[in-house]
Amino acid sequence: MANPVIVSTVLLLTLAAPVAAQTESDLKNFFEGRTVTLRMDMPGTKDGVNVYPDMRRSIDLNQYRGDLRQFGPALRAGDTAMITLVKVKDDLIEFQLGGGGFGTFLDNTDTSANIPLIGKSPREKFLEARVRDEDNRSERRQLQRELDGLRAYRERENRRIWAERERLSEMKRERVAFSRMNGGSRFNLRYERRVPYGIGPEDVMAALAEFVDFKGVRALFHRN
Repeated sequence: MANPVIVSTVLLLTLAAPVAAQTESDLKNFFEGRTVTLRMDMPGTKDGVNVYPDMRRSIDLNQYRGDLRQFGPALRAGDTAMITLVKVKDDLIEFQLGGGGFGTFLDNTDTSANIPLIGKSPREKFLEARVRDEDNRSERRQLQRELDGLRAYRERENRRIWAERERLSEMKRERVAFSRMNGGSRFNLRYERRVPYGIGPEDVMAALAEFVDFKGVRALFHRN
């Protein structure tokens, strides 16, 4: 005879998976490709804005302000944006706008330019040792002049490399900033334990109503 506990567990898992899949499918079919209007600035990062529907204060304002300062706004209050992806996870619904935010597609955030500096040449090291050990004053002066020339050349080249590093880094910073401003953002609806059973489009719109104007999308909901 089958163990009733095992049978019950398998049955619950079997039932739960289609429910989650159906919820995501319903939300994707309803929202994706629709356009909404933002009521708040959205930071230019894939981390987006966390919204906690189960809590009295639905967003962490300190974190929100910090993200805006750090990443800048990708979308501003009053902007329209396309809903590009809705994804349901265990305790989270991702509501992506205009691409989901910089970093969604493994965007490169590195702004450094790793051009190596020029180190001491074998000849420079050899001359340093010779100058240190040479007793003949005239010979030492001649060796020192050659050593000074090699050092001056190395330092000039390294100043040029430092300038090139900064130029390339600035170009990368500008490219990252542009990508952040044009990469969209997202809301993360985070629930205390798991996404509520059977959650539908109206529930998502209610959770985000303070931050998103769903006027056009809501008309479609009621029409359907």
